[in-house]
Amino acid sequence: MSLRNMIKLIQITDSHLGINHGDPLLSMNPDESLVDVLGLINEQQSEIDLILATGDIANDASLAAYQRFYTTVSDHLLAPMAWLPGNHDDHEMMEAILPGSKHQLIVRDSWIIVMLDSHVPGEIHGNFSQSELDFLSESLSAHTDKHVFITFHHQPVPIGSQWMDRYIVQNAHHFWEVISPYTNVKCVLWGHVHQEFDEGHNDIRLLSTPSTCIQFAPEQDDFMVENTMPGYRWLELHDDGTIQTGVERVVDKNYGIDFHSRGY
Repeated sequence: MSLRNMIKLIQITDSHLGINHGDPLLSMNPDESLVDVLGLINEQQSEIDLILATGDIANDASLAAYQRFYTTVSDHLLAPMAWLPGNHDDHEMMEAILPGSKHQLIVRDSWIIVMLDSHVPGEIHGNFSQSELDFLSESLSAHTDKHVFITFHHQPVPIGSQWMDRYIVQNAHHFWEVISPYTNVKCVLWGHVHQEFDEGHNDIRLLSTPSTCIQFAPEQDDFMVENTMPGYRWLELHDDGTIQTGVERVVDKNYGIDFHSRGY
């Protein structure tokens, strides 16, 4: 049992690092903004139990980008990290840097953290394979005495942006069917959407988080980049099943982003 009676998580997501340090994304340097976000975490957060990196680590799925991301995070934060793939990622390359990232189940105190793989090779949208759904079902049935926190890359519900909601988890209904019998599921967390989201679904907290690089404007029919700063999410999972969370962003800085771009 933790002396603090809670687990402190930090989510960073959608860093989109290029093959080489400083390779731009919409004229922005994603390595620079990642370091800024990590520095902010280091300033603001103490006693971190786990860092969750929820996909699109690399923009081009290169081994060099994954190694650089892992090294950069490790250089700035002492806490252990777990990661999962997004649509831009290659799981085998990630596994080469940080083994054991398939079917991740973290059991700690009164919680379990279930990390799922929603990426589909060669596609932008998400989908859960049968093995992922089976792993989720087995994890839930084996830990009915604990609170459940689930995380993956793609959104399982529409977020209100027509262009982005084309790339939702395509078989999200199967995901909801698996978890529907379990009243101990407290939170579902994802990346992918490059924006903050905080709503509920059948008493389950649904959360997404700003990217460590560019931000997508919410509630848009077409691709649009928003002039808001990179950030991260902190979460406190308490022993009684309650969750406290918030989003923090880099203080205003000019990253030279191309706000007129229609995609990347």
